[in-house]
Amino acid sequence: MSLPILRYFLLLASFSLFVLPDAPAQNSSSRTSVSKTSRKPKKTNDADEPWKKIPLLLDRPERKFEVIALVNAPQIFLWDTEDAMKESLQKQAWKMKADAVILDRVDTSFRFTGPAGGANGRAIRYK
Repeated sequence: MSLPILRYFLLLASFSLFVLPDAPAQNSSSRTSVSKTSRKPKKTNDADEPWKKIPLLLDRPERKFEVIALVNAPQIFLWDTEDAMKESLQKQAWKMKADAVILDRVDTSFRFTGPAGGANGRAIRYK
C-alpha cells in the first residue's frame, strides 16, 4: 500500500473506534448505559406551570375589571410561535397577579428585516 492510503485507512479506523457509538470494533460492555427512563421528557402539570391558568380573552369580560398593565411579547425569532408568545403574556400577567389577559394582537408576520410579529394584551384584575 502507498503511504497516503495507509494514513487514510488508519485515520478511518481510529475514527470508527473512538467516535462512532455503534462501531463493531467497540466492546459493548465498555460503554456506559443510560437509563431509558431518563430520556423521556418530563410531563408537566399545572402545578409546575401555574401561569397556564391565566385565561386569554378575545373580548372584554362582562364583569367589572381594571387594567393593571399592558403586556407584550415581541416575536424575536422567525420560529417563535403564537403559542409561545401567548404563554409569555400569561407569564407576565401571572407575575402581576392578574386574573386574565385581554388579547389585543397576536401576529407572526415576517419582513425582510426580520420578524415583525408579536403579541400584545392588557392584564386585568376583576373588581
